[in-house]
Amino acid sequence: MISFKNKLILLFCLSPLISYAIGGRDGKTNNPSYTNWVDPFIGVEIGNTLPGPQLPFGLVRLGPDAAPPNNTTGYRSDKSIRGFSHNHLSGTGGGARYGNILIIPQIGNLNLNPVPSKYNEYAKPGFYTVTLHDKAGDVQCELTAGNRVGMHRYTFFKLNNDETLLLNYSQEDTIHANILLDASSIINMVEAEQTQNTEAAVSIVSDHQIEGSAGFKGGWGGENPYKVYFVATFDRPFSSHGTWKNNIIFNNVSNQSGTNTGAFVEFILKQKEQVQVKVAISYVSLENAHRNMKEVQGWDFAKVRNNADKVWNDYLNLIEVEGGTPEMKTVFYTALYHTFSMPSYLGIDDENPMWKSGKPHFWDFYTLWDTYRTVMPLYTLIKPEKQSAIIQCLLDIYKQKGWIPDAWTAGDYAYVQGGTSADVVIADAVLKGLKGFDVKGAYEAIKKNADSVSDNPYKYGRYQEEYSRFGYLSSNIKNGSSRTLEYAYNDFCIAQVAKTLWKEDDYHKYLKQSYSSLNLFNPDTKFFWSKDTIGKWIPGFSPTFRRPDYWNGPYFYEGTPWNYSTYFPHDMKLLISKHGSNSNFIVFLDTLFNGKHYEMGNEPGFLTPYLYHYAGRPDKSFKQVRELLGDYKVGRLGLPGQDDSGAMSAWYIFGSMGFFPVAGQDVYLIGSPLFTKSTVKLGFGKTFTIIAKNTNNQNLYVQSAKLNGKKWDKCWFIHKDIINGGELVLEMGTIPSEWGTKVPPPSISDLK
Repeated sequence: MISFKNKLILLFCLSPLISYAIGGRDGKTNNPSYTNWVDPFIGVEIGNTLPGPQLPFGLVRLGPDAAPPNNTTGYRSDKSIRGFSHNHLSGTGGGARYGNILIIPQIGNLNLNPVPSKYNEYAKPGFYTVTLHDKAGDVQCELTAGNRVGMHRYTFFKLNNDETLLLNYSQEDTIHANILLDASSIINMVEAEQTQNTEAAVSIVSDHQIEGSAGFKGGWGGENPYKVYFVATFDRPFSSHGTWKNNIIFNNVSNQSGTNTGAFVEFILKQKEQVQVKVAISYVSLENAHRNMKEVQGWDFAKVRNNADKVWNDYLNLIEVEGGTPEMKTVFYTALYHTFSMPSYLGIDDENPMWKSGKPHFWDFYTLWDTYRTVMPLYTLIKPEKQSAIIQCLLDIYKQKGWIPDAWTAGDYAYVQGGTSADVVIADAVLKGLKGFDVKGAYEAIKKNADSVSDNPYKYGRYQEEYSRFGYLSSNIKNGSSRTLEYAYNDFCIAQVAKTLWKEDDYHKYLKQSYSSLNLFNPDTKFFWSKDTIGKWIPGFSPTFRRPDYWNGPYFYEGTPWNYSTYFPHDMKLLISKHGSNSNFIVFLDTLFNGKHYEMGNEPGFLTPYLYHYAGRPDKSFKQVRELLGDYKVGRLGLPGQDDSGAMSAWYIFGSMGFFPVAGQDVYLIGSPLFTKSTVKLGFGKTFTIIAKNTNNQNLYVQSAKLNGKKWDKCWFIHKDIINGGELVLEMGTIPSEWGTKVPPPSISDLK
């Protein structure tokens, strides 16, 4: 028998959700809602995705924070929920950041570190709910969000010992409901590299409002100190209040400052009465937080939630997929949802705490090394104005701070994970004709990466001295081999931009440098490895070389020699020749995959499954990609690795539609679609449609193709083939065919 507590979902959770579950935003089946396909819990474990509500690129990313230790999002499925804070990351690894301005609802005596049990947890884009159970009483928690405001609705109730709803209560049964605001809260992973609270201040300014600020530093990427200002407004007056500091409670005290600081308010309620609270935040000032509060007028929770649903539908509507299984659609639209989770858009000047420049600004490029491969090429297709704004922001950082970043978090540079990835971002945008930014200024920024010695290459620029002197980074530089490979590709990207600007000398200079990674290619083993400063191979080579800290290991970053063995994307023709022939290279790739050496969970391998295209066997790419797409599933373990600001999710989006960008180049590789039809909305009323006739688990091989009505025998196409609208029609079959085997994707040596 189902207990009454579990039946409460019908009263407190399901009823406001039914209209969403049956079809449209208004419950009308003729108004389909893409948000119905999204499950924000996909990937919360392993993928570290955020289950809480936010708007696309929102400043507020509201969500549940678990008792420590927890993940970088602050959430863990197996942990009790402490409360709900207003800024989070999504999909990231490393040390935690944020989890600031925490709201804690509870009944009875104050508990600064509650560990309630939870039930009836549910989420959709822009909405999250859970019921927290404690012996003193239960609280149904509902959250929604605007861009800069988080909105909370708490319903307080008590159960009898037999878990039936307490309906007949006397004055003694009046509910004493407390809402705590922890101004100094952080996401606690119980490790050294995490955020620390440096200061906090709270003021209870009326019987409806609390305001204050808090300072923080630390976490992945360095100290990067920042300050959050907040205003919390309640929809009803509270009967009493107080503050705390260092776990000491001060009743009826309205102001408090220091670390480990917060405030609480109490409401005397009847059974099932509600309290709503809106929390606005700012990274600039308390005045801005008050201004931001005006974004959400009134107390209509459903209206705010419906608006969030509408905004998300407008974004998810940018790609429409047909066919496939319901599970595939759920994974697809959840993946698309994840790609818009980061970075946070601070606007033009008003929420940028560092400087005023008249340029758009974003926080939390976490990092370009992750997102340049899939997320940003996706934005270029479906949100070009947003990608243009991102590049404007990167160039503005360069102008203000001297270097274009690879990672930018909490208003400062964070760690460079590989090469100077902005070089790839800029080249990708320039070659595809993206508008809205200064190409000459962009070239100046990336040229500095290639020419200048950085005083802190761990945060910006390159280890240029060794790279220029030896043509590679030696074993003395951490991740030196993978950085060399990436620097070489970065140089290629810089060369492409130089060419568009008719800078022929620069073009040839950087093109020559783009072959530097071959200095670490061992022709005997066919792998890239590491050398010392006099050019001798470091002993101990193994293609599976890995130390416990291999994610930041001595020669390669987040990968083994196998993972980086094919990283020469600008001239795959030359790399294949070094293996002796196409067939030899195919055997090499087969060994990589069949020997289970391939790792989907990290970005260096994103392009690898498609590399059979370059050796004349796109059918083998189809098979590998299809198998890897199967690793994406519904459920909390549904991603094959950390989502990394949507990078992992964007890989699925491209793969399931049937084409994949080679970032930094004007080329897309044709794949094997999961869906019978995918319609990509490019803007200005134009669309690119991919039709895969008869595609299914058996029919995964392309037999023939037409692009824009013409027979198409190449297994790739370029941006101008589709950007003005187009249609790719693929005939699918059960066995490999000769299609796409004659003209491989371009390599730079083809163009010399």
